[in-house]
Amino acid sequence: MFSIDPVNIHFSIPAADPLGRQAVLGKLRFLPERVALSWRLKGNVFRGGKSEMVTIDLPYGEIDHVELVKKWFRVSQIILRIANPELVQEIPGVDMGKMVLDIDGRSRQEAKKLVGLIDFKRSMFILDEHENRLKAMRS
Repeated sequence: MFSIDPVNIHFSIPAADPLGRQAVLGKLRFLPERVALSWRLKGNVFRGGKSEMVTIDLPYGEIDHVELVKKWFRVSQIILRIANPELVQEIPGVDMGKMVLDIDGRSRQEAKKLVGLIDFKRSMFILDEHENRLKAMRS
């Protein structure tokens, strides 16, 4: 059985430009009903201080694919594909709903629980949608 404790993963998205102006820091919280994606631009010399934290709520049904990338037997990245790219289009480094997140060292153990949790939540979402369509067809 899966625990109802939220899974928290700290991540970063490296900047695409050589000056590092678009580097992102953030946190993924896998809650019982949704995924809370909090992010902000990393502070640097060119922009001044840190930017404000922005939180995006993602239902489990919007997550198409989750992949854990391992290097040297440790989880180093999470690749998330979002069904609706408009939800994450404002985050720098996200291309067409594909998010490549570098996992912070303090979240590596939590990341191992991730694939089973998302598969379970997504299957529950698909089952609920299927039942709702059947009810609509019957009435």
